[in-house]
Parts: sequence; structure tokens; C-alpha cells
Amino acid sequence: MSAAMDWDDLPDVLPESAPHPLDGQEERSRLRLALRDGRVIEGAYNPIAGQHFLHCTGPGLPLIGQVEGPLRADEIATVEVVMTRGEIRERARELLQGPRVPGREPVTRDDFEHRLRTLARAVAAVPEAEWQMQIRLKRQFDACAERISLAPGKRTWMLAEARWARRSNAPPTMADLWVEPVASASCFARPRPQAFDPDPAVRRRRVPLPPEVRADPFSVPNMLGALVGAGLKARITRLGDPPYQRGHIQVEMPVKGRAHFLLQGALGEDGRMRWLSLWGGNDSKAGQKRYRKAIATPAYGAMVRILREGRRLIQTDLFLRPA
Repeated sequence: MSAAMDWDDLPDVLPESAPHPLDGQEERSRLRLALRDGRVIEGAYNPIAGQHFLHCTGPGLPLIGQVEGPLRADEIATVEVVMTRGEIRERARELLQGPRVPGREPVTRDDFEHRLRTLARAVAAVPEAEWQMQIRLKRQFDACAERISLAPGKRTWMLAEARWARRSNAPPTMADLWVEPVASASCFARPRPQAFDPDPAVRRRRVPLPPEVRADPFSVPNMLGALVGAGLKARITRLGDPPYQRGHIQVEMPVKGRAHFLLQGALGEDGRMRWLSLWGGNDSKAGQKRYRKAIATPAYGAMVRILREGRRLIQTDLFLRPA
């Protein structure tokens, strides 16, 4: 027989290799293999580029584990599935979040609101001494809130409201739950009903303000619109609950350094909005110098005029409720 094989002698179709015992096993599942040399190894299964590896961890192994492989088919005697990938994920979830609080999986808007309120009450019911359980239940709450992208400030409101409900049956105000009757919306805000909707388009939909708020020249949104419309650099820094009944607007002055005024508005008992202007700088010599420069600017004059008159261009008839 010649050393060189003629190409014509090769078969048209090469014989297929025998199936590997690990073919079809789920990646990252935990397997226990009995090898033909008598060893038994257990670890996470990792197929890489058609090769089969097992990442083994446990007593007697390095801290980062040890990789066995590539494992040949003729090396393996038996294969046993210790845990599937789904079971491993569920075990990791239970270690992080503790036993699942009973209740069905949320699907609709009402389901998500009910589930989150249930989890918030569960967090509030755990004594402070059992802080580890509190952390696990809070992770369950956050995992559910993540599914509908509930903002952190709204999560904080729900947890604070659940704590309040354990000592009072009265509906809480923002002052009851927060350090002030106003707060930055990114830190603390009451979730609207649509915030629990699983549809992102519904969650992003704007909710119209009440007609009487839009028609009031001194309401928070109209005051902000008047300030911006006058060319002033203004922004809302804090809002109350409801947000149109109380708010803080910061107005920057065209003066170098820290020079701004804080306009604080609140709805009075007579139903009228009243505004107070406070200097936002300090009382140092430099701060007083910036204050004198600020009140001499046309921007300050425009701000004072708006505080007195509110927003001029209001078409009240557009906002009247239908008869």
C-alpha cells in the first residue's frame, strides 16, 4: 500500500462522528460526571467552540475553581444533571430575595399596583432587628418595580406609605412621609395610577392638569411658563402633592457666581396661590455684593413683575368644564 492516498480513493461522504454524551445538555447547568478513570467531577457545564468543559468549584479546589476539559466522549461513563439552569437561577433568586411573598404574578396595571403594595407592606412589617430579611424583601419589591420601570422616587413613596399605614389609618400627606411638604420628584413622588401600567406608552402619557389650575395665572406651571417666556433661566426644583398645589422655582440671575432667587408657591386656604421670593445666595460680603448686582438687573425686574401679575396670556374659556 502506497504511503500517499489517491484522492479518488476517499469516500464522497465522510462518516459522522459518534454523538458526544454532553450534546444537548443545557449551558450553565450543573452536571455530575463519572469518568472511566474512576473520578467523579461536578460543576457548571460550558460548551466552547464545539468543545465540552466543566467548571468545578468546592472544597479542595482553588478559590476561582478549576476547569476540566476539553472532555472527550470516550472519557465519560455517565452523566447526571444535578441542577438545570432554571433551578440554579431560582436558587440564586431565593438567596438574594428570600422566600417569595405569596401572590400571583402581575400582568395588568391593577395587578402590578396590588403586588407592589403587598410587597411594601411585607417590608414594613419586618422588625428593624431582622434587617437581612428586610433587604431580601426589598429586593423582591425592586425586582417587581423594575418590570414596569417604576421610578426610584415613587418606590420610596410606596415604602414610606406602607410604614405610615402601620401607625395611622389616615391618608398620608407628603409632609407626613417626607421631611418637608415639597420634594424633588426624582427623590420622592406619589405614583400616578398609570405608573403601574405594563405598557411604556401609557406610562409616558401626560396627564392633563385640572382646568382651574391651567386657568390660574399664578399656578405653578403658569408661573414657570411666564418666567421662561420672559427669557429668564428658571426651573422647578421641588413640588408638593398634588404637584400643582405647591412648588419651588429657582430663577438664575445674570450675575457671575451663585446668584439666584427661590420662588416658593403654595395654595392658601382661600384657594389662591401665593408666592414668596427668597435670595438663594449666602450672607457673606461677596454674597451681598452679588445680591445688589442681581436686584439691579432687568431680569430681576421681570421676575418681580411676574410675581405680581402672574401669567398674562391665559384664555380661561379654553379650560372651562363642559356644562
